[in-house]
Amino acid sequence: MMAGQYVSYAAFTLICLLLLTLPFLAAFREWLKPTDLAPLPIAHHYSSDIDHFAKRLHADVKAKLGLGASTGYEDFDFVVDWVEDMNWGHASKRLISEFSIESQTPIRSEQPLYVKGSIHAGDESVFSRLYATGDIDLGIGSEVHDWAHANGAVRLGRHSVGLRRISAGTSIELNMQAWFERMQAPTLYFGASREEEFAYEETHQVDASFSDFPHAIQKTPSLFLIQGDCQLPANKRYRSSVVVTGFLTIGAGTTIIGDVKARKGVSLGSNAFVKGAVTCEKRIYLFAHARALGPLLSESDILIGAQSVIGLLDAPTTVNARNIIVEDGVVVHGTVWAHDIGMVKAS
Repeated sequence: MMAGQYVSYAAFTLICLLLLTLPFLAAFREWLKPTDLAPLPIAHHYSSDIDHFAKRLHADVKAKLGLGASTGYEDFDFVVDWVEDMNWGHASKRLISEFSIESQTPIRSEQPLYVKGSIHAGDESVFSRLYATGDIDLGIGSEVHDWAHANGAVRLGRHSVGLRRISAGTSIELNMQAWFERMQAPTLYFGASREEEFAYEETHQVDASFSDFPHAIQKTPSLFLIQGDCQLPANKRYRSSVVVTGFLTIGAGTTIIGDVKARKGVSLGSNAFVKGAVTCEKRIYLFAHARALGPLLSESDILIGAQSVIGLLDAPTTVNARNIIVEDGVVVHGTVWAHDIGMVKAS
């Protein structure tokens, strides 16, 4: 009887050990012989690096041309010399052009296109993904559906649409009534005007302090809190940061040497200058020739008036909001990200 019990206990113990071990067998087998060594694909919504997919395509092309290590994704076709006679719609693989492309007629390519050199495509051209080692110049009413990158400049004509990501090594130029989402370049030009960035003048300004306002509370030597709305007069100079619980109005020609934050809205008058960040839960308005070093951050809308400048060439910044509307002649250095709608307003 006792021997039978021992056998039963031993059998029960072995079954329990087997059941506990089974879930670990797959992990142990993977540890001995790994099968998942390749990086997982990343959807365009989940990579924070704006030119991530451009870099991946560039690596694949280098591997195809024998100029780099294999990536495992070297399946391409080549663009023929007679570009305007090519049937782009019949392409079944990603495309490489080993020469610059100049086409007065539209190019509509559903496949990713890599161009060694520059590409100029006619009005109403459409691309899914486009890379150029030179410049990208697309005519009126053109569209980029996924991403585009140029080592040089990217130019989109009037009424064009640049969805998802646009990046460039030197500049991005969007003509009037162009639509955009996320863009990054040392310099971004909006509209048809290409004037020199105006030299900001601080002459005739009078030093002032936020402590002069009722309900102002000095939190630190360089930070004030103002309860309710706050309207700064024109042609003043403030040398500290400020947080406003209501709406902040910055008068024309006034400079703030610091950051500003407001809850109900911020307005920068003509020729106003914030030498720091502008952050707001509601809308941010910049009138003509206003300037901010940035970043410019809103949880709703940002409206940027004509000839305004955001950031510096040697100190790029970020403009980020759900909706961003810019007028003719605006210049931004860095990144612009409109989560819902971005457009260049018609004059």
